[in-house]
Amino acid sequence: MKKLFYTVALVVMGITASYAQKPEREKLTPEQRAEKTATALEQKLSLNADQKTKVQQLELERIKKNDEWRKQDVGTMKDKMEERKAYMKASKEKMDAILTPEQKKTLDASRDKMRDKMKDRKGGKGLRGPKGTKPGEGTPTPPAKNN
Repeated sequence: MKKLFYTVALVVMGITASYAQKPEREKLTPEQRAEKTATALEQKLSLNADQKTKVQQLELERIKKNDEWRKQDVGTMKDKMEERKAYMKASKEKMDAILTPEQKKTLDASRDKMRDKMKDRKGGKGLRGPKGTKPGEGTPTPPAKNN
């Protein structure tokens, strides 16, 4: 019986250890990341070849700038926050200039969906559920305590 118990325990530990090891993500170069993003946007927004090239150049510029900011120390990053916000706004405006109104509308909807998904992941859930829900729609409120 002890042998069986130890064998089962060893197998369970082995399986647990194998699931705990996540494969390392492939490190892509900035050019590869820009190409990947441009291809995804091409499929999502039906970009033409000229738009894809412009989007890829814009993404490459944005990725390189972000990598540069990540290499700076935390104190410097906080000081540069306004600069980063201005850059992101300018980048968004450049992207909007490349896209047609219909593509822009699709991209904005996609961004809103992603923003909502990130809010859900970060929290924003109280006793009543996600923000913006009416009582009873989200997580049920706990029963009142009788004193």
